[in-house]
Amino acid sequence: MSWEEREILLVVKTYPERSKKYGNTVCTAGILEDTNEWVRIYPINFNVYNKLNLSKFIRFRARISKDTKDYMKRKESHKIDQNSIKIIDDHLTDTKKKGVWEERKRILERALSPSLEELKAKFEVDRTSLGLIKPEVNSLKFILSKPVEEIEIDVMKKIQLNLFGEKLKKVDVIEKAFSYQYKCGGENCNGHKMICEDWELLEAFRKYKKTYPTPEEVEQNLRYKFYEEKLSKSELYFIVGTYWKYPTWLIIGLFYPPKQKNTILIYPFL
Repeated sequence: MSWEEREILLVVKTYPERSKKYGNTVCTAGILEDTNEWVRIYPINFNVYNKLNLSKFIRFRARISKDTKDYMKRKESHKIDQNSIKIIDDHLTDTKKKGVWEERKRILERALSPSLEELKAKFEVDRTSLGLIKPEVNSLKFILSKPVEEIEIDVMKKIQLNLFGEKLKKVDVIEKAFSYQYKCGGENCNGHKMICEDWELLEAFRKYKKTYPTPEEVEQNLRYKFYEEKLSKSELYFIVGTYWKYPTWLIIGLFYPPKQKNTILIYPFL
């Protein structure tokens, strides 16, 4: 395996999952600082994330290597040496600082694809499997595939310890039941319905289930936070990627810079 040290801007983290081989892990996507290309890095242990406080839009340096065992041979997929991770800049992690959202947007818009159709075409040519698209707002819908009370959360009850006897943070597995339906503006686009694995969305659902007493309140607050509020106050972009085993595209992260104050929008409520 050939390793090289690269600088990466962490852009998206999917919700943690349990792995028999690697333990509780997170799949991360980011942008290589020198080439402005997308990169997928896996696995990073969930507790390494917590220890290093790897927030979105943090810059770090690490040794990575092309993942030759990636089932779909996706060009962005890399393994990472977790012990080599070094934080080099975190100023873009604080959205309360002036100009942070504007700088984030400038960086990501350089990686913006015109449509999902174009990304799919690129996948057939060179196995492109990550990208950023902007959905047409008036076509957007937020969908739960089943009633809130039927969405399963597999709670990890067993306490896990590391080699030093310290308790490790638990990971609850949440059923992928959240989707967005939209049009992307591509030629011959008939619309898309895509599962969303954004960490914040699934974590919000987990917390809302504990916070609100009824399923109706859980759905109402979830819909407001990730649909109504995003459309009224933000410009919504989807960071998309393919499933590891099939060429199926998923929304792996949401990017939502605030709108300019003079922007007026009329959109459909469900």
